[in-house]
Amino acid sequence: MRISIITIAYNNESDIEKTIQSVINQTYTNYEYIIVDGASKDNTMKIVEKYKDKISIIISEPDKNLYDAINKGIKMASGDVVGLIHAGDRLYDSNVFKKISNHFIDNNIDILYGHSKIGNLRVKAKRINISPVYKRSLARWGWMPSHQSIYVKKNLFEKYGYYRTDLGGAGDYEWFIRYFYLNKLRIKRLDTFIVKFSLGGMSTKSYSDKFKNKHKIITKRCWEVNGLKPPLGIVYLKWMRKPQQFIRAFLN
Repeated sequence: MRISIITIAYNNESDIEKTIQSVINQTYTNYEYIIVDGASKDNTMKIVEKYKDKISIIISEPDKNLYDAINKGIKMASGDVVGLIHAGDRLYDSNVFKKISNHFIDNNIDILYGHSKIGNLRVKAKRINISPVYKRSLARWGWMPSHQSIYVKKNLFEKYGYYRTDLGGAGDYEWFIRYFYLNKLRIKRLDTFIVKFSLGGMSTKSYSDKFKNKHKIITKRCWEVNGLKPPLGIVYLKWMRKPQQFIRAFLN
């Protein structure tokens, strides 16, 4: 099984190198690595060029937003399975791809997801997200796994669509509704940590923006654009899941 892993970046000179190293140091070698840069104005591309012999595709050009960049990467991907690791974040360990490949093959599934940690990567995690066993109904109770812990069969994008770029910072949530709730796909949790998010990295900055922008109108619209009635109190249900991640990290 060939895995396509995509990194989107923009002005990440301080942390993209560790992201790249977490990919190229994987023990599983049947993968392609795609980096989509949004025309960075710092030294991001100089760092990427250092590793060009280990990266399958590199592009650097302006994009509409992060979801536009992700779509570019997916459309260029040639693997059986597609996953994301944004600049500033890391794959959890060197065996992540091996575990992912085995899980897809052993279970004949369309999508997998796992656990994640968020925090300063040199010290104790600030948040630990342990994903539950998949049940379609969980989406109506505000659950969504860490987006970079999700790996998807590439052929599903042509059938069920790419990321919408017209929903601000909620494009990943709308995608989740489509793939995890609206369409009945074969989804199974991989019960292991897949990704480490760095505080101040691209993902946590994005989360901060989304926390401000994912107000009632946008969150509800993610359901409505799919012809679905938003669950009662869905905005608050989503936010209520965050404190338990902080508590889990504190007790760990």
